[in-house]
Amino acid sequence: MLMSKNILITGASSGIGKAIALEFAKKEGASNHFILVARNSAKLEQVAQEVRVLGAQASIMLADFSKKESIAQLFTDLEKDFPKLDLVFNNAGLGFVKEAYLLSDDEVEQIIDVNVKGMILVGKKAAGLMIKQGYGQIIFTSSLAAYLLAPQWSVYCASKWGITVFANILRQEVAPYGIKITTVHPGPVKTEFFDKNKADIDLNSSESMQAAVTAEEVAQAIYEAIKSGKDRIFVPSSLEATVKTTDYFPA
Repeated sequence: MLMSKNILITGASSGIGKAIALEFAKKEGASNHFILVARNSAKLEQVAQEVRVLGAQASIMLADFSKKESIAQLFTDLEKDFPKLDLVFNNAGLGFVKEAYLLSDDEVEQIIDVNVKGMILVGKKAAGLMIKQGYGQIIFTSSLAAYLLAPQWSVYCASKWGITVFANILRQEVAPYGIKITTVHPGPVKTEFFDKNKADIDLNSSESMQAAVTAEEVAQAIYEAIKSGKDRIFVPSSLEATVKTTDYFPA
């Protein structure tokens, strides 16, 4: 049971981030404050209103996770406005899916800036705040792609592998301070990630994509896993057995 927690959710305006906000507000909302962060203020405010209807408090903050200055300002504001940070969902991410040689330099840069650099900076800064208070938990939304070699997904897979390795090492570094690190590895998820101007994948075009889970299913799995204390979450859970048969499962 979460009680009187300040819960930071990045990428909260849609997809998994929004689903996490609503799932946790529905089940743990009464005494908790949700800090919702993304770039789109209108979408964030809509999510905040839905969270409030469920009985929780909600604030919105704007940040561009591709820019280190924006992340630095976010954490300056957080330290000023909130005395503690109990739970952080490090969730912002994007991808472009095509052969590596067809990706533009700008597309490569965007993936690395948000999925790797942005998530590392959020994780680093959140860990710094939590070390001062002596407790906390950071949940990194990675992907099944962290463990697979998938044509057309080269840079995205690399980004998710990179952030998973970072989180696994950070877990060891901050454990003495009472801080827990969890990584989340969904398979394909029915979100805006697959829209035409983003990954541009038809979820009905292949058997594997037709098996995509919903953002709500991911949020529910995260909620249950936090209560169980798991370090690593696969959604659906059957994916873990599949991944363990590859050579890319880290110790």
